[in-house]
Amino acid sequence: MPYSLPIGMGSTLIGLLTLSQAHSYPVILLAAAMIGMGSAVFHPEASRVARLASGGRYGLAQSLFQVGGNIGSAVGPLLAAFIIAPRGQGAIVWFSAAALLGMLVLSVVGRWYAARLGQRTRKDAAVSTVQPLSRNRVIFAFAVLVVLLFSKTIYSGSLTSYYTFYLIQHFGTSVQQAQVHLFIFLCSIVCGTVAGGAAGDRFGRIPVIWFSVLGCCPSPWRCRMSG
Repeated sequence: MPYSLPIGMGSTLIGLLTLSQAHSYPVILLAAAMIGMGSAVFHPEASRVARLASGGRYGLAQSLFQVGGNIGSAVGPLLAAFIIAPRGQGAIVWFSAAALLGMLVLSVVGRWYAARLGQRTRKDAAVSTVQPLSRNRVIFAFAVLVVLLFSKTIYSGSLTSYYTFYLIQHFGTSVQQAQVHLFIFLCSIVCGTVAGGAAGDRFGRIPVIWFSVLGCCPSPWRCRMSG
């Protein structure tokens, strides 16, 4: 669905406009849901675009695609510290301009994607060498992916959400200083994403995925050190 790209960004735009004017918790939840819906619509199709434009280097292409989102997540705390914190909630509306620009860019990408998708479909129909997997194998693979995604979300979501509060409470940093430290933390994720994509093309994506997830799992040794 090539044109789901600008449609998803439109949902994010509506969410940002709603969030800038929200004065009750239910409205904040509604705005967050609109932004989340836009992300959910955008990411699957955009990932397919990155693969189509990869030239065969799928791991690197996917890592570069994710770097865009990671950079946005990293810059977000700085924007919150130096724009929203001093100017208030209404300043969120300024970021809707970026979402509007994104819709325009994604409309062009959608047209390119639609044309290439038609060519790819005809080519795949003419030459197909992929062997279908068994139902049990597919179910097992999806189950593993869901577990890995949940673990990643818990790690990154917990750290991103509570890191600033931890710095403020235990080290007495200001809100702006805590946001800067969060920015540095998220920048390290960007570096790891680029390195992981290149490593996936060289060593295989499955070993890199397992290494990245298991490498940051809690362990008794880490718990004793942190305690």
